[in-house]
Amino acid sequence: MQRFIVIGGGVAGHRAAIELARCAPAATIDLVSDEIGLPYERPPLSKELLYGSKTAEEIVLSGAVSYTQKNIRYHSGTRVTAIDRAAKQIVTQTGSALPYDRLLIATGSRARRLPAACIGDSTVHYLRTLEDAVTLRPQLAAGRRIVVIGGGFIGLEVAAAAVRAGCKVTVLEAQSRVLSRGIPILVSEWIDRLHRTHGVDIQLSANISSMRKQRSGIAIAGAGWEIEADVVVAGIGVEPNIELAADAGLNIRDGLVVDAGCRTSDSSIFGAGEVTCHPMMHGTPRRTESWKSSAEQGTVAAQAMTGMAVQFDEIPSLWSDQFDINIQAVGFPDLGVTHEVLGDIGSNSWTLVSLGADGLVLGGIAINRGRDASMLRRAVKQRADLAFMNPRVA
Repeated sequence: MQRFIVIGGGVAGHRAAIELARCAPAATIDLVSDEIGLPYERPPLSKELLYGSKTAEEIVLSGAVSYTQKNIRYHSGTRVTAIDRAAKQIVTQTGSALPYDRLLIATGSRARRLPAACIGDSTVHYLRTLEDAVTLRPQLAAGRRIVVIGGGFIGLEVAAAAVRAGCKVTVLEAQSRVLSRGIPILVSEWIDRLHRTHGVDIQLSANISSMRKQRSGIAIAGAGWEIEADVVVAGIGVEPNIELAADAGLNIRDGLVVDAGCRTSDSSIFGAGEVTCHPMMHGTPRRTESWKSSAEQGTVAAQAMTGMAVQFDEIPSLWSDQFDINIQAVGFPDLGVTHEVLGDIGSNSWTLVSLGADGLVLGGIAINRGRDASMLRRAVKQRADLAFMNPRVA
């Protein structure tokens, strides 16, 4: 009987366990997660859960409640402390060992923290886990001063949720524009205007030197400026949870290095999700932060673990809901040499298409245009040119 272990209860680990149960129903499958409770969807944490339109029970991943029927043994609230490659077993914080024939590392990412010296004795909220969201939600009360550190997607989604709750919101971004990583400047400037229109005070090139508690709130200071907040939320990116893999001697490069078949440098160990650095359709291997890609890679990894000849080639994508705007980034918009706009950039419905030097579509960003997002995905996969998108020109 084959023994499969999956470390990580995010969408990659969950999808892998479900697929392993389908492909190898006679095998033993252990899914180990250091979070308490069933695996859940992360995207709603900064959207529906903060808005109050969904509950924690409503974001549980499909199929998680039926693990037992699928012969999946779920180890909730269990931290893996070591991978013993020689003995082919993992060790948990209790000292117990679980043997494996094939192991999947799907440990995901964690929120990057502000330096302790900068925070001092101040309380800073982060948003990465269900517990984080449940803790943050009641803090977004009408009239409160919310300072969001970081102008990436998570920071801007928190800002939009706080405005919706009636808060006074300030975003402090260290770079010269919001969404500076991976998003073309035309889109970041448009989203900047969107937030300012809704009353968000965005401060760019705002490097924080210190925070301190005082009776009137938390004082946040930089070179020549100071601002007060009732609540501070930091959204300054994520870091891959590579420690287990690194300690086990696996190949690491800005993530756990895997090939197109999700295999690591150990033939018995596989990787999936945000922790991995994997081959991409364009450019060098890299790590991506995409819920959809993580889900698909988990499925492919499980198939590879059971001996199937498969390759992961999902086009990365992400979506963000801010105010009444849906933003979908598809493919590799940051690699574009030139860009074309479909529709009216002065409206709330338009698409930016990123083209390579050869004129082929590398990716793009669709604003309130779900059909364009689908077409972008097909265009990238088929290596099509702009003519593929022309029927949607407004």
